[in-house]
Amino acid sequence: MLRSFPDRIFFMRFVQVSALLMLLTVPGKTSAQTVDVRAGFLADSIDIGETTGFYLAAHYGDSVSVLFPDSTYQFSTFEFDRKTYFATKTRNSISVDSAVYYVSTFEVDRAQFLQLPVFILQPRDCTVIQSLADTILVRQMVAEVPDSVAIDQLPLKMNTAYQKVPFQFNYWILIIAIGVLVLIGVIVWIFFGKRIARYFRAKRLQRKHEEFIRGYGQMVQQLQNGFNSNEAEKALSFWKRYMEVLERYPFTKLTTRETLMLTKDESLANNLSQIDRAIYSDRPTALTPFEQLRAFADQRFTKKLQEVQHG
Repeated sequence: MLRSFPDRIFFMRFVQVSALLMLLTVPGKTSAQTVDVRAGFLADSIDIGETTGFYLAAHYGDSVSVLFPDSTYQFSTFEFDRKTYFATKTRNSISVDSAVYYVSTFEVDRAQFLQLPVFILQPRDCTVIQSLADTILVRQMVAEVPDSVAIDQLPLKMNTAYQKVPFQFNYWILIIAIGVLVLIGVIVWIFFGKRIARYFRAKRLQRKHEEFIRGYGQMVQQLQNGFNSNEAEKALSFWKRYMEVLERYPFTKLTTRETLMLTKDESLANNLSQIDRAIYSDRPTALTPFEQLRAFADQRFTKKLQEVQHG
């Protein structure tokens, strides 16, 4: 009666393992000059990626030197994992070497084969003796893989309902990012802090001076259209407030004489005196003193800007 292919493999495996046990314990009839090589899998079937053992035994005379394959050997469709080597046993001038190689496969072929060599060392070269090839079956996880499947036969479930996914915020990344930004800011401030501060202070001075020139120019234009003591007093107060911000001196609280003592500028004192007389007497005066005040403010602004820019 004929056995099926898996049954034949199992029967062959049983015979091979039995022969290995006999080979390791019984010297046999091997002569001192011949080498008997036996090999085979320790299992009849495996899954893809599963590790199995493959034994290799050599029966030879004690005058012969043999070598077994190491991990650098090409194991064909199999991948080497590890090896277990058994010490040499010698009886009646016959030696026995054996090892078990643990291999795995990721190929999908149903039946896969493996054979390993034994190398006989000689003075000039090496003689290679190959073992018989042994077969192992790969258990198939999918019985049949169709080339294509009709769309109406696909096992799909349709669900268009909104599925809320909880938001997970990575706080560690946020902390690291903030730390990096703070570190960069500290380094930039150490090397460029003074220059940056001078730049923004200069921009602030320029903006305030432009606001002063615009507002003061409008007031002087109104006085040119028609002199009024109230408008003249507003223009003078506007100039003094700007000078307080620019010079850090209390111009609004100083008299003309105190301003002369502070600034050491007789031309400025003369212009302020003319404006004071026009305001208190309510008499029209030339606009030259007001224009001189604007020129004085421009000079002081230019000097202050240079001091800020050059630190």
